[in-house]
Amino acid sequence: MNLNKSKINFDISERKLLLWLVDLLSIFLAVVALNLSPYFSYISWSTPYWYWAIILLAYYSFFALVFELYNLQRASRFDLLLYPLVSALSLTVLAFLMTPLLTPVLPEHRLDLVYFFLAINAGVVLWRFLYISLFGKPWFYQWVILVAREKEVADLSQSLMASDPNYKIIGYVDITQKDDQATTAHGIPLITLKDLNTQIEADGIKDFVVANSSNYKMNLTLYNYLLDLSKKGIVIRDYSQVYERMNARVPIQHVKKEFYRFFPYHRNNQNKLARLIQRLLDIAICLMGMVMFFPICYLVIFALNPLVNPGPVFYVQDRVGRNGRIFRIYKFRTMPTDAETSGPQYTTKMDARVRPFGRILRRLRMDELPQLVNILMGDMNLIGPRPERPEFVARLNTSIPFYDVRHVIKPGLTGWAQVNHNYGTSQDDALVKLQYDLYYIKNRSFFLDLSIMIKTLSTILFMRGQ
Repeated sequence: MNLNKSKINFDISERKLLLWLVDLLSIFLAVVALNLSPYFSYISWSTPYWYWAIILLAYYSFFALVFELYNLQRASRFDLLLYPLVSALSLTVLAFLMTPLLTPVLPEHRLDLVYFFLAINAGVVLWRFLYISLFGKPWFYQWVILVAREKEVADLSQSLMASDPNYKIIGYVDITQKDDQATTAHGIPLITLKDLNTQIEADGIKDFVVANSSNYKMNLTLYNYLLDLSKKGIVIRDYSQVYERMNARVPIQHVKKEFYRFFPYHRNNQNKLARLIQRLLDIAICLMGMVMFFPICYLVIFALNPLVNPGPVFYVQDRVGRNGRIFRIYKFRTMPTDAETSGPQYTTKMDARVRPFGRILRRLRMDELPQLVNILMGDMNLIGPRPERPEFVARLNTSIPFYDVRHVIKPGLTGWAQVNHNYGTSQDDALVKLQYDLYYIKNRSFFLDLSIMIKTLSTILFMRGQ
């Protein structure tokens, strides 16, 4: 069997790294090309000024994260990419120009700035256009064979392929190995064991994904075949691990009795030093936030909100915190005082109860600012799962498995689910948000928290709040 058939396969992390590195290389080469012109004198990367390059590339790296330029769905479509790409590059140039203590002083000829801006944009935009043109070709696809039960193939394959435009399920092997299974499952062809060698060689398959959420006893012949493939260099992965790596969320709908394999949450709750450091950082950031936002936000909201939305400025509501403890959360009120005369209800998209000024506050996430007090009181962290109302928690605990696990840590002002999933009110939305919350609890770290902070800034800039 020829397992080295010529295919160029890039993993998700490899593609993101490639995008970032070539972005930086494009900017670097664009400025080098400018320096070849005798009419350009703004920036030089000669030996004494090498640090200017690092500053410029660092600015771009930051704004690229804010504008989510390494989201693979966005990176694969030029119509979705162009505006955030040019925005990130524009802010990069602006930040570079506005920090003359770290960067070159402004040139005498203002036309140099135009050349600088156009060259950087041209270099990165051209590279991204080439990336979309080249990586959309079949030889860059990651061809995969799924091992699963026939009735689960459609949902499993759709979840994986929707996560990555280059991820292609080319066929499936029925884990039950029954004789009466269908030849296709929702467009995914069945591959029998006798045809598997031919399929692997013909398509250069290097990855198998095994989905066995029902803990069905795998056919011994199939088990030995997969074991033999792994010895020959074929990668055999568990579906839940692949799903989590691709989507940055835990697939709880495919986790049954062996929850302990996927939820090692004790690691993040027993490190007292880490919790102390997090608490001190939360307090410091909250105090800085209060000082920064008070003159700009609080005074404006205190002045305008009572005029356009008569009643109390603040809204107080019970929420569920760590270990199920009930606490009172504070928000700027965005609805009339009689908004819930019929009982607790979710806020829906474009909710008619939200006042126009309140809608602006929600879009900018400014209605959440009073929760800085909740953080100082110790009810919440800066980052964590968003706290839910007790009435909704009681209902979701009975309908969604592992829902109560999200309460093993303090809730947060912002969180992984908030920056990755649109606002929703259905049980399906609650399930997706829980997947993100459990991923955060399982994997939380300084770098994940930093990523959430950057994504929160992106959410505010694009006014994606509800």
